[in-house]
Amino acid sequence: MEPAASTNHLVETRTLRGFQPWRQFVNDNFPWLRIASPRDDDFHARVRLTSLGERSVAVIRADQCQLTRTDYAIKRAETGYLKVMWQQAGRMLVEQDGHRTVLRPGDITVCDTSRPYRLEKDHQAQLTVLTLPYHAVPGWHQISDRLCGRSLSDRTTARAALAALLALLERPGDGDSAQTIFQAVQLMLSALIHCSVRPAGQASPTLRLDTAHQHVLAHIDDPHLSPDELAEALHVSRRALYRLFQEHQVTPGRFIRQVRLDAVRDALALPDNDHRSILEVALDYGFTDSASFSRSFKAAFAISPSDWRLQARGRHN
Repeated sequence: MEPAASTNHLVETRTLRGFQPWRQFVNDNFPWLRIASPRDDDFHARVRLTSLGERSVAVIRADQCQLTRTDYAIKRAETGYLKVMWQQAGRMLVEQDGHRTVLRPGDITVCDTSRPYRLEKDHQAQLTVLTLPYHAVPGWHQISDRLCGRSLSDRTTARAALAALLALLERPGDGDSAQTIFQAVQLMLSALIHCSVRPAGQASPTLRLDTAHQHVLAHIDDPHLSPDELAEALHVSRRALYRLFQEHQVTPGRFIRQVRLDAVRDALALPDNDHRSILEVALDYGFTDSASFSRSFKAAFAISPSDWRLQARGRHN
């Protein structure tokens, strides 16, 4: 697979004084959140952030405030995302799906923006927020209501993922490096999330699904990747493989195609690929025919590849 020409990912640093500038910043970067604070003119915040396609990471230190995702906002948002939050200093109350936890330094939790949630930050609390599309964590919709609003286990993996993201913010780099870091962090977090819902000593079907996802990503440029190869990678029989995917209401072949489509969608949103044709990008991810790719893309995302690219360019501009 030929690498695309690369552009630097930008890291933005903002120092905000007064609650209204903070409100405007949140509206611009984390839309459809209701914001309140007991402070006004005396409000201070500092933010560092970067983004790549549908993924973004921000380190936020701010005075006391409350942020609420309401049903009203959810109905008006374009799509939902998964938000992973690391508490680095101070405390923050998190509520979602009937769960309630107070995060302290070293804790990590997740929220789903397609459902209501509430955050309440202490004065000058600091956290890192990673925003990911749902497909970054295979099987997310089957397990999310057991996780959101709870402190997750496995601090070791959480610290490793956070360290990688902070390194990304410390030194702006090329888009390829940033994409590699985001992918590595996704794999770590996917394993952490799946392990957090798995009973001790019990094998997790979603964890196997995650392993399958990793294998497809590692061989995504191979147009001949097959269910038989996937079964071999998971050390299961072909029949067991089909049973595994049946639990998720998908066949192995459709799963492989969906991982390819998700990857192409992400790639088309990257400014690095603006100079390349849609077919060139699709070929990088194992597709071999323009017409069948376009049909599959529109069936999966209800938008054509060309319209998706135009929409993504509009977000960058």
